[in-house]
Amino acid sequence: MTFNQIILKNLRQNIKNYMLYLFSLILSIVLYYSFVTLQYTKSINNENAGTIVQKGAMIGAIFLFIIIIIFLMYTNHLFIKRRTKEFALFQLIGLNKHNILRMLSIEQFTFFALTGIIGIFIGTFGSQLLLSILIRMMHLSINVSISFEPMALIQTMIMLLLAFIMIFLQNRRFLKKRSILDMMKDNISSEATKARITIPETVAGLLGIIMIAFGYYISTEMFGQFKALTLTMLSPFVILFLTIVGAYLFFRSSVSIIFKSLKKLKHGRINITDVVFTSSIMHRMKKNALSLTIIAIISAVTVTILCFGVISKSNTDYTLKATSPQDINFSKASSAQKFEEQLKQKGIRYHKKEVSVLMTKIVKSEALKNKLNDTNNQLSLGIMPDQKVHGNKATLTNLKGPLSGIVNIHLNRNVTVKGQSQQTFNVNAINKDEVISMLASNGGPVLKVSPEKYQSLANDKLIATHYGYNIHTHQQLKQAEHIAQRVAPNVTIQSQTTTMLDQSNGILMFVSSFLGLAFLIAAGCIIYIKQMDETEDEMSNYRILRRIGFTHIDMMKGIGFKILFNFGLPLLIALLHALFAALAFMNLLGQQDLRPVIVVMVVYTIVYLIFAVISFIHANNKIKQALN
Repeated sequence: MTFNQIILKNLRQNIKNYMLYLFSLILSIVLYYSFVTLQYTKSINNENAGTIVQKGAMIGAIFLFIIIIIFLMYTNHLFIKRRTKEFALFQLIGLNKHNILRMLSIEQFTFFALTGIIGIFIGTFGSQLLLSILIRMMHLSINVSISFEPMALIQTMIMLLLAFIMIFLQNRRFLKKRSILDMMKDNISSEATKARITIPETVAGLLGIIMIAFGYYISTEMFGQFKALTLTMLSPFVILFLTIVGAYLFFRSSVSIIFKSLKKLKHGRINITDVVFTSSIMHRMKKNALSLTIIAIISAVTVTILCFGVISKSNTDYTLKATSPQDINFSKASSAQKFEEQLKQKGIRYHKKEVSVLMTKIVKSEALKNKLNDTNNQLSLGIMPDQKVHGNKATLTNLKGPLSGIVNIHLNRNVTVKGQSQQTFNVNAINKDEVISMLASNGGPVLKVSPEKYQSLANDKLIATHYGYNIHTHQQLKQAEHIAQRVAPNVTIQSQTTTMLDQSNGILMFVSSFLGLAFLIAAGCIIYIKQMDETEDEMSNYRILRRIGFTHIDMMKGIGFKILFNFGLPLLIALLHALFAALAFMNLLGQQDLRPVIVVMVVYTIVYLIFAVISFIHANNKIKQALN
């Protein structure tokens, strides 16, 4: 048999194991090529929307580039690890390591060439579909078509070439480090060499749990006890380090301790489930720890990206109320007066809303504490009159948005402010729902006091006023907007703000959704290959179990538990990581509604578990074939 015949035969034998990998690779190339095509498209005639689309697509393409390279490198590592015995046999029949490396390179080139051609072909049409989805998400009323973009083809080819070179170097290093004997023993060496629980293992296991818990705690106290870290921009990196290393130690040692403890409790009495499930996992403890950590990180990043997208989307109502509560909004009295005069000349009916806030300096405060500055010197306080408030009592309002994350509020405490005079108020109530225009409040907290106290503080130089106009008829709104823009070019118009928010939220949801899809494919494919690898390695064990009387059904219970462990444990850790990241982001934005986050997590879990079902079906079929 010639070398070329060996390559072809080997390729035909292994192709069935690569099917999900090839499908995932094609889908990844389609997404990458489509994003790069969107980055270079010039067919969107709306200049602002076109810029947003191109920048969003560029960010998405960069992230996809990184995801695909990591995905290809790690899956290739899994594939060559499971083929070590095959490589050893090739060397025994006369092939050297150079021949094996050449064979792997030809295989990889064939896969990349085929998937690249298919992916680019589908991506040419897929980019049009993606753009249609994006236009709908951005609420744009335009018709565009995408043509072939040579730069998109070049960038996709560069990505595949870089991946090919890195995989070549990875394969070369892998083969160089291993002798024939190492390759023969690679899949049979156990990583659970000690049955008893050791002190280093216990320390590492506890340290892993403590690191994860401490990382979560820091995320909830970023503007509290750990504000110094936050101000130096170190807290995100500290949290990442603690949760990632903690997850690895948890998978490496804590899980090992749990299984060893269960084994000890059984006093040597084991059943078929223990053989298939527990023993298999302990046999690969170190390798499991690394792969489960990678899967947990990928899943956590995926869910976090999706959560950030939906949280930003759900924050739209607040942003609109705070920046543009009426159809047309002014901050200067002169501009508002000119606008009113022209509306009257044109016969345009309107309703005017005027909001004034007196900006005072906090002298002393027990009711409000700035988390980032204990002295409160940098925290101003808006004052508004309210007929319902009497005496020295006060109601605190305008607490939605980013501000709520950096201000601690204590009811029935005093706050002293200085305006025209100095006054002390007792804050006995808060209103969390009211939103006051940023043009008047500067986005800060506002204290509602009695009209008498307001007058004693009032100073015209310290008052900021928002002038809002709602136009009675929709037909006259466009005309009124044109008038407003002539009067004051920097006027805030609600329809323009809505369009801007729709476009920014649309591109954010679009990019996060498809990046989430790419991450999900990577995580699912990696864990599927891992499970497939373990099933085939343990086939001889299943045959022995069959000979001593156990049935296929008996074994599948243990397989089911193992798949649940491999998929469920990293998913649980990933969801916890993502939940605390989402809570920190919500705290930063002043959001309280967890429902969008829960929906994202449920949907991700359902889609993720599809890969678990596919893995179970594959394992079931493989074991059936082996035992028949």
